[in-house]
Amino acid sequence: MVNALVTVYIPTHNRPILLERALRSVVTQDYHTIEIIVVDDGSRSENRNKNLQICSQFANVQLIQLEKSIGASAARNLAIAAATGEYITGLDDDDEFCPGRISAFIEAWQ
Repeated sequence: MVNALVTVYIPTHNRPILLERALRSVVTQDYHTIEIIVVDDGSRSENRNKNLQICSQFANVQLIQLEKSIGASAARNLAIAAATGEYITGLDDDDEFCPGRISAFIEAWQ
């Protein structure tokens, strides 16, 4: 499936600068059939607002904001439950995808 939807989930907690870098590494991929789910795991108010501003820059980003932290693993599971992609992969907010990462991911599955 060349145009299969890929869900990328990104949990984050009080690190909007790192979140923005991670998001940019996803939206600049050469594979474009991507849904991105960001779970803000109970960030402080000012960071919640920054995360909202960052995520609103991108059309294919769904932001789930939690009032209280449930932990990174539970935040990942929440994102996976919300995913609609045929393929699902994760990215932590302090990491980034190399160019071509999602294309290589799809190619490996095919």
